[in-house]
Amino acid sequence: IRQEKNGGAWCPKAQISSEVREFLEVDLQRNHLITWTETQGRFGNGQGQEYAEAFLVEYWRPTLSKWVVYKDARGEKVLTGNSNTYLVVKQRLELPFIASKVRFIPYSEHPRTVCMRVELYGCTWEQNVVRYDAPMGQSRESLGVNLEDVSYDGLITGDTMTGGLGQLIDGLYGDDDYQKQVQGENSGSRWVGWSNDTRNGNPLEIVFEFDAVREFNRIHLHANNMFTRGVQVFSSAEVWFSLDGVRFQPTPVKGGAPRMDRGESALNVTLQLKGRSARFIKLRLFFADKWILLSEVAFES
Repeated sequence: IRQEKNGGAWCPKAQISSEVREFLEVDLQRNHLITWTETQGRFGNGQGQEYAEAFLVEYWRPTLSKWVVYKDARGEKVLTGNSNTYLVVKQRLELPFIASKVRFIPYSEHPRTVCMRVELYGCTWEQNVVRYDAPMGQSRESLGVNLEDVSYDGLITGDTMTGGLGQLIDGLYGDDDYQKQVQGENSGSRWVGWSNDTRNGNPLEIVFEFDAVREFNRIHLHANNMFTRGVQVFSSAEVWFSLDGVRFQPTPVKGGAPRMDRGESALNVTLQLKGRSARFIKLRLFFADKWILLSEVAFES
């Protein structure tokens, strides 16, 4: 971006319309957490007249079976592009995603000649999680808060999510008040929530798969604790270890959470994993109240 090389931009030969699909694909070689995009039209030293008013973003990584179209928390796919040929426009990705390839797809309802210069912002993905499987989060209708994992990009069957990644590993932490971020630009909560009622007395269970067998030192869980609204940090946790995802070692690491009945601040709970080796980790969290809300799960390995 901000370059005037080779004619000044990428320009699809065909005019873009709702019937025509062209894309510019960026191969990052390895997984990255993508947080912003930036676009610009073709200035061409004052000769250019072409820019994309809107565009879509698709992404791919080796463990996904398909290209995924980026959507924000409202389900909107179309991103705002440019209004002239020379100014750059940055687009904050409300729901960052993990990808090794990214496509920019210019979008227009009516036939239009477009050109694009593009930039990606983010960082290399160091967590080594390739997927997690979990029950669907829920919509807490009485409070008007969506506690689903809205950026999850795997398969959703009934109330089960498999084969993808989502909000639990995107590096963004939820506010103390899980309703606060629902207003305005930050529609959608940073929290994923599960109700004890739907678990029939069973603990919450999430299985993480990693890119290889690793030695695990710690797991950090960012949990909500608005106990006056029936949300508490889990009462206790179990972490189970497996090399193949089928047979788990018979002795889990167990830990409790501090009881927080004075302040309602969200908190980071760390469990020591004692150097145990695994490629799959099963996390079981036991309910202390009606709800468990998590915004981030991070591993040191």
